[in-house]
Amino acid sequence: MAHRAAGLASALHRQADGRLTTEWRAYRVALAKERRVARADLHALTPATQAGALALIGYYAARAERAGTRGAARTSRRYLREVFSRPGACQPGCSLPALMHHPPG
Repeated sequence: MAHRAAGLASALHRQADGRLTTEWRAYRVALAKERRVARADLHALTPATQAGALALIGYYAARAERAGTRGAARTSRRYLREVFSRPGACQPGCSLPALMHHPPG
C-alpha cells in the first residue's frame, strides 16, 4: 500500500520537464527494495503454529480478493499448497476459504 501511495504522490514531485526529482526517484527505489525484502521474508515463512497458518491464509485470501482475478486466487492457492507441504509446516486444520477458489467473473 505504501508503494501505491508513493506512486500517487509522484505527481507532486515532478520537475518542469516532467521527470521525477532525483530525491524522489531515490526514495522510490529504496521503497521498492524494502518491499522486495519484505516479500522475500514473507515467502520464506513457514508457519509453525495454527495461528500462523491461519494468518498466512488470511493474508493471501485478502490479497487475492483485493486483486479480484482468477490468476491471483490461483497463485495464492498454489503458494499456500507449497508452504503447507514444507517440512515442519503447521497445517491450518481447515480448507482454504471460498474466496480463495476464484472470484466470479
